Formats: sequence, structure tokens, C-alpha cells
Amino acid sequence: MKFLYKLEKKFGRYAIDNLSIKIVACFGIAYALWLIIPGFYEQLIFDPIYVFGGHQYWRIFTWILTIPGRISVFTILMLFVYASIGTSVERSVGSFLYNIYIFGAVILLTITQFVTGLISYLKTPEFYDACFDYSKSQGVALYGQDMLGIMSDFGPTYLISLSVFLGFALVFSDAMLLFFFVLPIKASWFAVADIVYLIYVFINASKYESQYLYGGTILRGNILAILINFFAFYLLVKNYRSFRRFNPSSDQLKRRKVYRQTVREHEEEYKKPNGITRHKCAICGRSEKDGDDLEFRFCSKCNGNYEYCNEHLFTHEHIK
Repeated sequence: MKFLYKLEKKFGRYAIDNLSIKIVACFGIAYALWLIIPGFYEQLIFDPIYVFGGHQYWRIFTWILTIPGRISVFTILMLFVYASIGTSVERSVGSFLYNIYIFGAVILLTITQFVTGLISYLKTPEFYDACFDYSKSQGVALYGQDMLGIMSDFGPTYLISLSVFLGFALVFSDAMLLFFFVLPIKASWFAVADIVYLIYVFINASKYESQYLYGGTILRGNILAILINFFAFYLLVKNYRSFRRFNPSSDQLKRRKVYRQTVREHEEEYKKPNGITRHKCAICGRSEKDGDDLEFRFCSKCNGNYEYCNEHLFTHEHIK
């Protein structure tokens, strides 16, 4: 824990604030590309046919701009929900720890997709090369917009959004959520149901061959990456929050830095010849900058906040 705290003190200032909102914004861009420019969107998804067969290695990283599911009213509503609950988790555990959780999921998914995709390719390289050659000769991809939507139902960005909810259920386990907006259920029970569902999909990944054209190997790797990342987050939150109770978080250090900077700026402003003055006599207009021997007081008998120097404090005419 001390090692993690040292990392937070050193690199916590680089943590991205409001990360969930930025992730949802990326999802919005992905939906726009999918609907408006599906040909360009196809160049972003991770597919061993194009990564290894066509040497389009940028797809290893651009999958983050793919959609987390087919678009619907429910999907749009869930994106707003994920932005809200993700922000709540970030405020509870701190931006640094939340960044580690989300970027840990992104890194693990990138690694597992690459490794499992490479394994799938090495099993039957002739098949993948033939698929790429056919796609290239036809001038189109092997899937259209509808197929891209189906693939996204179990895609990596869908698992990222699911990770946000699992993190919320871990931090706010007693929070009540409305199932179908009617039945109140604890968030922890929702999380248990999601984990059981992921395990079921992991075991029966071969049934999703239509969504994942590689026998479910990549799907299994992605699910395993998400579960490992969630378990690591569970261990960190369990111990680190109690440890940091007596140590300032990176968010608190940021606020302290901003406060000290603001104080310094105001002090420098007061020292400037034409800067803002803290005291000014209502009679002669002199301020603390006109002499170190001047003293200023407010008059309790005047109707209003009028300040006077020591020469006019007892000689002025009271304002009623």
C-alpha cells in the first residue's frame, strides 16, 4: 500500500479527472462513426484477419473507439447511467485509483486481444490470409453495419462499460437500483448476476461464433482480462481506502496545490503598485499602499461597510 501511495503522490497529478464522462464521449464518437461512416469504423475494430492477415496493426489500439452495443433508447440511457455511476466511483476512491482501474482494463484487453488473436491466426493462417485476400479483392469487409452491431454486444468496449458498473457495485454495494425501473435490488446482487453471466459466456463461448468469428477464443480472453482486473481493483479498494484515510489522496493534493497557487497569486496582486487593495479610507481614499503606519477600521455607527484610516476614524461624519 505504501508503494501505491508513493506512486499516487508522484504521478497522481497526471490522473484524468471525470474519466467516465470522457469514456462515454468516446462511445458517442464511435456511434457517430458507425452510423455515418461505417466504412471508416470498420478500420477501427480488432480483427485478426486484418491485423495479422493484412498487417493493419493500428487496430490493436483503435478498438477503444468501437461501440459497446447496438444503439437503442436503452443503450443511450445506460450511457448516461454509466457516466453518473463512474463519476461517483471516481469521487469515492479518487481519480488516481479509478484511472488505474479503467486503464488497467484497457491495457489487459489490448494484450489479451493481441495474444488470443495471434493464437487464433497461428492455428489456421491460411484461412485468415484467404479471408483477407477475398475481402481485398471484393473491396469490402466481410461484415456490414448490422454485423458490426451484433459483434459489439460482446465487444471489448461493452466489457469496459460493464467494468464501470462492477466498480460501482463494489464501492456502493448497498446502493439500491431499480430493476426495469420498478423492482429495487442491491447493486451487489446485480454485480453477482453480471459475474455469473460472464462466467457462463466464458464457458459457452463457442456458441457465440456468429458474434466472434474465431471460435470464441478472443471472447474468453477478454472476459478473463475483465475479471482479473476487477479482482485486482477489489483488493486495492479493500486495503487502500483504509490506508489512505490518514494520508492525503492525489485529489486532496491537487486541491491543496491549487489553493496555495491561488493564495500566492493574490499575495502577488496585492504587492503590485496598481494591484487590488485590501483597505481604503472612505474619506481620503488612502490605502495600505500609501504607508505602513496607516491603520484602518470599520465604523460600527455608519449605516454600511465604510472603512476609515486612523486619521478619519473619529473625525468623520457618520453615514445614516
